[in-house]
Amino acid sequence: MKVTVQLIIPLLLIFAFGCDKPNIDISPPVMEVVSYAPQPVEEEICGTPQPIVFLLQGGEALTFDVIFKDDVSLSQYKVDIHNNFDCHGHGGGSAPTVSTPSVSNQTTDWTVLDIQDISGESSPVIQTLQVPENVTAGNYHFLIQVIDAAGNDSPFTNAHSLKIINPLDNVPPQIHIQQPASPNFSMKKGEGIRFTGQVIDNRSLSDGGNGLLYLSYTDLSSGNTFTTNQVFPFDENIDTTFDFDFDYTIPQTLVAGNYRFSLGANDGVRNVAPFVFFEVEVSN
Repeated sequence: MKVTVQLIIPLLLIFAFGCDKPNIDISPPVMEVVSYAPQPVEEEICGTPQPIVFLLQGGEALTFDVIFKDDVSLSQYKVDIHNNFDCHGHGGGSAPTVSTPSVSNQTTDWTVLDIQDISGESSPVIQTLQVPENVTAGNYHFLIQVIDAAGNDSPFTNAHSLKIINPLDNVPPQIHIQQPASPNFSMKKGEGIRFTGQVIDNRSLSDGGNGLLYLSYTDLSSGNTFTTNQVFPFDENIDTTFDFDFDYTIPQTLVAGNYRFSLGANDGVRNVAPFVFFEVEVSN
């Protein structure tokens, strides 16, 4: 009987200590905004209104004054700025990713990736980010991410947009169409659509290195957008006018239905022309 009692007591002690749960930090840190300069505004980005958008031009600066807080201990914060030229999957016939001609005054995409160590339960941070003088115009993403010592974070809480203007040129080009003569027509698979017209701008379309004309189409039944092989980069031989004349053959692989074909163009600093749309009914 004594042996049995001696065995039970150690087992009870092990069970009691084993029930103690460790104090695990699962609460993410937060960012309290004191101020931004310039002040954000509501703007449309990739066809969708967004409540917090920062408008800047080359040579200006973006300053944020924030306080990072955590219930235990902070670890790091990261600032990430990168272009959103392709709308990151939002569609709409965004410009294809192609190797544009190299020019002497090539614009610079604004890119920031800055990681800083912080500590304690509260850390005030004021940081100023300079926009390149000859910046590539367009939409950018601006993200601030904070991580605590346990690795907790809120990666999408402080993600906003930037709309950047090149100070040398803020006028978008225009696309003038001769053919197709109608914005609505029908075609059969294997038939060709002829596109003729001009892209016209106030400055050289090649000045900056990002200029191009391109054709894309959207399947209206699914909403999926596809870029065709009809892409025309503007080299240094192109001045303020680009004449185009090309055919696009309707692929045999397309499912019969309704499609929206889109002609798009960027000038050299990447100002975006208003799209020209054609509603096309494709049949077998």
